[in-house]
Amino acid sequence: MPRADRRGAPPRWLPATSVLLVLAGLAVATYLTVEHYTASKTLACPETGVINCQKVTTSAESAVFGVPVALLGLLFFAALLPLCLPVAWRSDLRPVRWGRVVFALIGVGFVVYLIYAELFVLDAICLWCTAVHVIAVALFAVIALGTASLDTE
Repeated sequence: MPRADRRGAPPRWLPATSVLLVLAGLAVATYLTVEHYTASKTLACPETGVINCQKVTTSAESAVFGVPVALLGLLFFAALLPLCLPVAWRSDLRPVRWGRVVFALIGVGFVVYLIYAELFVLDAICLWCTAVHVIAVALFAVIALGTASLDTE
């Protein structure tokens, strides 16, 4: 049973790192979303060989039930932002603490699916998408480690 005085403030690195990762994810996901809706070709990524952002971002796999994957990424990071603020990290509320972990885990699961699609369905890799994947996995690691450290105090 949790105690009301169980812990104090989280380590300083925790909210700062998670917010920086969320902001980085928001930036790249926003760029990809704008690129999707403007049909722009400014992805600054080669269109030949295995590295081919255009092929990945315009494929059938670039949308789920008609919703662009880039927009889903943007919404994912936007939803995690309030959960990664210092006030949320100080919260003892289970829905906040475990909701953050579960949401980040769902994001990693989606990343695994997207990497599979890139490697085995499309035979192409998008460097911008890879940046989002790395950020999402790093964010999950920070959230999981941070939550575990708070539970041991």
